[in-house]
Amino acid sequence: MNCQIIYTFFSADEKNLVHRADLKLGRSTFCHDFGVTQRCSVFMDFPLTVDIMRLARGGPLIEYNKEAYARIGIMPRYGNADSIKWFNVEPNCTLHIFNYFEDGDDEVVMWGCRALESVIDSNKHDTSPRDANYLLHIRPYEWRFNMRTGEVKERNLTAVTEFCMDFLMINANFTGLRSKFGFTQVVDPTFTWTSSSKDMPKFCGLAKLHFEELDTRYSTTTGESEELIVPEKGGLEEDCGWIITFVHKEDTNISQVLVIDTKKFSGESVAKITLPYRVPYGFHRAFIPISVGHIFDHEKLCN
Repeated sequence: MNCQIIYTFFSADEKNLVHRADLKLGRSTFCHDFGVTQRCSVFMDFPLTVDIMRLARGGPLIEYNKEAYARIGIMPRYGNADSIKWFNVEPNCTLHIFNYFEDGDDEVVMWGCRALESVIDSNKHDTSPRDANYLLHIRPYEWRFNMRTGEVKERNLTAVTEFCMDFLMINANFTGLRSKFGFTQVVDPTFTWTSSSKDMPKFCGLAKLHFEELDTRYSTTTGESEELIVPEKGGLEEDCGWIITFVHKEDTNISQVLVIDTKKFSGESVAKITLPYRVPYGFHRAFIPISVGHIFDHEKLCN
């Protein structure tokens, strides 16, 4: 089965279509993310597929087949399907990526949180408890592709592997360039999602990853959270900014907004604002390049 996935490239003013290419994939891959480096575009062809004909035959619309192939393709910026160089990788269902960048003339690197199971699956509530607890099998990971030899190297991105993480973000100014830091949600290790459970996945904290040190720094927020990373106006370093996060404490039924200084990540929050209403669970993340220095004035927030 052929799947038409169209890659388009627009001018900086978004007025002109500069380039268009059909990737000509052999299956209807659920393409949740793709990346760019300074010279290339990177695509993931993982075995999470959407198939309307499968649904018509009584099967699931969305299905993850862990036995099927997984590959990552790298294409020159203005390339086409014939110019994509494909790399076979260990089967996985990764959805969220930190960054893509070039390392020297020959290598392209992809950093993400590798998932060994999928929560986006029409059969999810029919799977075993081990499969349903997909978040307990997701960790920061590196794929390194040698464009000259065709070799791919894979490894855990951090030396600490006891924490599982997802829903990640970097300073967007470093997209496509080698970055030093990343921020993630940390999965609650005590959470169990059985096949009959209707609970949402639980997250118990945030992590700041220092990529160059291959280390993971962990800071608990003792509750569910939703973060927004905001750059500091005039900040000269990559991690100058704040995390704005919603936290709900289930034992007291209190929701708060926390403002965390990303350079003092393990310290006390800059501010804690108690909300009059509950903020529902569920989150993604965004990087907002706006002037917010006056908002996060420490004296104003704490008085």
